[in-house]
Amino acid sequence: MRTRDTHMALDELHARRLATVISVFEGALDRLDMLLETLETGSGDERTEIRPEQIRGAREKMAAVRKRLAMSTKRFSIQVRKPGPRQVVAAELSRLWVVLENARPERMKGYGREFSPEDKTDWDKMIEGLMSDIKEMSRILAKKDTKI
Repeated sequence: MRTRDTHMALDELHARRLATVISVFEGALDRLDMLLETLETGSGDERTEIRPEQIRGAREKMAAVRKRLAMSTKRFSIQVRKPGPRQVVAAELSRLWVVLENARPERMKGYGREFSPEDKTDWDKMIEGLMSDIKEMSRILAKKDTKI
């Protein structure tokens, strides 16, 4: 009878992807931690409708997620490294791109009111302009020399 090995070395690309997933999760959990801290201390500017028991429950679930991530890191022999500046830039620009894709008028249905044709045209132009700006920032930041 064969026993199951509890560690697995992944292909480099798979390992990088999983490391990225873990980094993104950790970053999001850190930001949520800061938000929950603000809600707990009442130091934020906005009133919250999130009750203390909800915050406690969220913290418990976040701890479970962190434990699952740590177990996955060990299970798949992943070394999570802090991303370099280029990786951070790529991730942030990618995140902005996804936000813009989701903000297209055809994706914004069910909000109670449809765009007028003029508003839809202007909204599309704004989204396209911002996407063009993101492409240009990506191009500028991807260059390895100092000339722009």
